[in-house]
Amino acid sequence: MNPSLPGRWPSLLIGLAAVAVDAAVFGLFHADANALGLAHGAGFFAALLVAFSLLAAFEPSWRALSFKQWVRLGLLALLILFLRGGLLGSLMQMVGAGDTMATAATAATMATMATAAALMTALFSALAMYAGYRWLADAGGLEEGASALRRDRLCLAAVGYAVLLRLFYLGVPELLFEEAYYWNYAQHLDIGYLDHPLAVAWLIRLFIELLGNTEFAVRAAAFLCGLVTAGFMYRLTRELFDRATAYRALLLVAVLPAYFFFGFFMSPDAPVTACWAAAIYFMYQAVIKEKPRAWLGVGIALGLGMSSKYTIALLGAAFVAFVLYDRRARQWLKRPQPYGALLLALMLMSPVVIWNWQHDWISFAFQSQDRLASKFSFSLPRLIGNILVLLTPTGLLSVVALLTYRKEAILPASAAGAADQQRRGRLLLIWLALLPLAVFTAASLIRISKLNWTGSLWLALIPLLAGLIGPATASNLPKLSAWCRRAWPATLVLCLLLYGATLHWLSLGLPGVGYPKNQHLIGWRDFGREIEVRLQQARRATGQEVLVVGMDRNRIASGLAFYRTQYLDGAGGAGGHPPAFDTASEHLFDSVGLMYRLWFPAERQTGKTLLLVADNAASLSSERVLSRVQKAGDIEAIDVRKQGKPAGRYYVRLVSGYHDLATAEGQPRADGESDD
Repeated sequence: MNPSLPGRWPSLLIGLAAVAVDAAVFGLFHADANALGLAHGAGFFAALLVAFSLLAAFEPSWRALSFKQWVRLGLLALLILFLRGGLLGSLMQMVGAGDTMATAATAATMATMATAAALMTALFSALAMYAGYRWLADAGGLEEGASALRRDRLCLAAVGYAVLLRLFYLGVPELLFEEAYYWNYAQHLDIGYLDHPLAVAWLIRLFIELLGNTEFAVRAAAFLCGLVTAGFMYRLTRELFDRATAYRALLLVAVLPAYFFFGFFMSPDAPVTACWAAAIYFMYQAVIKEKPRAWLGVGIALGLGMSSKYTIALLGAAFVAFVLYDRRARQWLKRPQPYGALLLALMLMSPVVIWNWQHDWISFAFQSQDRLASKFSFSLPRLIGNILVLLTPTGLLSVVALLTYRKEAILPASAAGAADQQRRGRLLLIWLALLPLAVFTAASLIRISKLNWTGSLWLALIPLLAGLIGPATASNLPKLSAWCRRAWPATLVLCLLLYGATLHWLSLGLPGVGYPKNQHLIGWRDFGREIEVRLQQARRATGQEVLVVGMDRNRIASGLAFYRTQYLDGAGGAGGHPPAFDTASEHLFDSVGLMYRLWFPAERQTGKTLLLVADNAASLSSERVLSRVQKAGDIEAIDVRKQGKPAGRYYVRLVSGYHDLATAEGQPRADGESDD
């Protein structure tokens, strides 16, 4: 039994004392601007120490906590620590507390605002600890013997925590390289792109127009797509089973790694996952519930999905196969609704088709025959490893249990509806998952497997997997099914802790934990400013416009375009062309540049001065670089840091007289050599 809390006034005094200590210790440690993570953690744990000491003084029962109770309180404290880290990071970003270019007067104002942000965070964590103790400290809510109401409350509390965790951190960590690349899509707005359809670009453009060039704006659509995905999964599971199982389906969508990160980082997987969930729901309504109007939803979901990512075509193919297989579903082939849905889907994806037609079908070819023509690689073990990452080991074993023992009593006994309808509904969901999985499995036998390949397809099994969470409804369950039921609570809590720790590390840092070098865009808010300052110096020195060139496929160029833009927005827009339109990639030196090859054709850059940026010095002095320029300056190194910790080193070199080798005959070779 948990110890009781003291009366209203003692509890209030304890809370105020904890808030005061939290804010005071934070201010003490935050005197060093690079110690935000340390100040945050020190303040929180100091407040906990004071609160527990006062609780023990007021309530003797707090002096005899069992080991299990301490573990639960410790887990609760870590969950709240990581959650409030996102809130603190967002508030500090809003007040510009990390601006290293601020004047003395502005810095004093920012320090005051930072203190207010710390006080708000301390108050939030005190309230969260109180609510968490009352609602979450008893981790037995998903175990045998707990009331159904308490299990439902714990499910919803975990869902709410996962949603808040994403929301609080949404704009705090720097973008991934891929997110910055898709932001460049949005700057070069079009109805199609080489490596993906248009949805990701248009969604990003919508929110940056509303919110500016911020990480929050880039990711806002991913967050909303995650909510859409959860909504359709809840509705589908509620119709298949009952409300309690639907809550658990929400929990899986909120916490499983695939859907947590698809709902956080912005990529084509975010909108296609929302469309995938919608398509499954409407497919169920159309052929199981036999609702004619549901075919309209099928067409819209598949059409928008094809404008998001081509892989949703596998879901459409699996659905067609089920309609051909199932006797009752085949009756729809005699009616106009399926054909209307197909026509609607084609209309919605027509911009993608038009763009491909205008560009010699390069996007369709890139995602099909070019993939198949790539180097042979047996990557089935990697595919299985990727599934383990996306679903967790408990999730994968639950899928095995579901498919192996699907005739056993492993799903909720309260499922409503006729037995035949239930059987067909479950068969449809299994069919919609396994056929796309079979395609990806076959592809992994001969080609390299990507992490996100199977992410969306598991949505079809979410309602069935939700039935494996919580107490058993039968006493003779197979051992694997029983083990999965016991393992899910710990798995979900561990996932939330890992997400919180990872996001805290990426945002505020973790004491004693450094950052990988030259990975992602960690520390690039300052690096983007540094490159922009050097670029403006080069413009003044040469009297010419200078093209920035990231010396890799698309990562450096994309990150520089975004973070230079963010710096210029904060500096009042000083500079030349918008960075997205004067930042190219290594394709200028006979490498792969994806969309940069279309945005910056090499033949149009003849005669330009370039500022080359690379993650290694050797690439700036290679023959393929020097043979394409007339003059090359010295190579300089720039160190990248975040929270005072090293995060990488990049090299820059100013070169002039660029010429593409296709028109380079007779051009002199660069006379600059590397000083490295």
